[in-house]
Amino acid sequence: MNRRAIPAYEMSEVGQESLRREGFVVTTLVQSVVDDPRRLRPHYHDFFQMMFLRGDGTVMHDFQDDRVSGLTLFFLRPGQIHTIGPKLGFGGITVSFTQAFFDHRVAPPSALFELPFFFPTGGSPLLSVPPDDSTRIGEAFLEMQREFSAAEANAAEVLRAWLRILFARALRIYHAAHPAERPSRQSLLVRRFHLAVEQGFRSERTLAGYARELGVTANHLNDVVRKETGRPAGNIIRQRRLLDAQRLLLHSDLGVAEIGYQTGFPDPSYFSRFFRRETGRTPAGFRREIREKYQSKTG
Repeated sequence: MNRRAIPAYEMSEVGQESLRREGFVVTTLVQSVVDDPRRLRPHYHDFFQMMFLRGDGTVMHDFQDDRVSGLTLFFLRPGQIHTIGPKLGFGGITVSFTQAFFDHRVAPPSALFELPFFFPTGGSPLLSVPPDDSTRIGEAFLEMQREFSAAEANAAEVLRAWLRILFARALRIYHAAHPAERPSRQSLLVRRFHLAVEQGFRSERTLAGYARELGVTANHLNDVVRKETGRPAGNIIRQRRLLDAQRLLLHSDLGVAEIGYQTGFPDPSYFSRFFRRETGRTPAGFRREIREKYQSKTG
């Protein structure tokens, strides 16, 4: 199956639009499928997602099929092709969030790249939940569902806190299940690349530069990254710079030219062309649109 034929879906349109626009959604698996049955066919997202699954079924992630039963955590990073094959009684809760939502104003590198279930170096994005941990894991998902549904003041901050609590609890289970994990060279290289981009996207902008830093050739790095993630390495570099620019456009009062300088574009016109090519909008147009929408929903 050709990746180009796989559709990309946005977050489910449930709950308060203000939280969706910030980059966070919680929904039940049943509601997600009822609202859009196409989600039972292979697709991918441009955001992170995790599911707390209950019952027997199958999951596919990047064409790897696995059977699940009992209580299972399923972690997906952006770009991963996936689908679920539920059986009778299968259900669960799905949490979707963007890296920008999770990081908020925290300086890079993102802690997300240190989580082995989102970026497994030799294992699976599936984590079986032992009976002794089921209450604590379920509690985190239910609290996020309640907080998202209520959408009270400072809900985004509460949801970010619950995400971190859930990840800490999941790490305990992961390390208990993988006490001596030995990552493959390719997976380890991709993780090192992601971390290098997080740490240096404002100063190092070329694939060749990252390849030198990691001690490999540019062609080898691009081939490994594409094989592991389905995306060329250059796309990951560009998207990280774009995310930085979008955050500055939304959260700061800096001018477009100054934001371009801060994100590594010495020429404002080049920055504007880059932004339009990646998003279809000018930096000023993006800032105006996102602020108008945010203010209209929260004011």
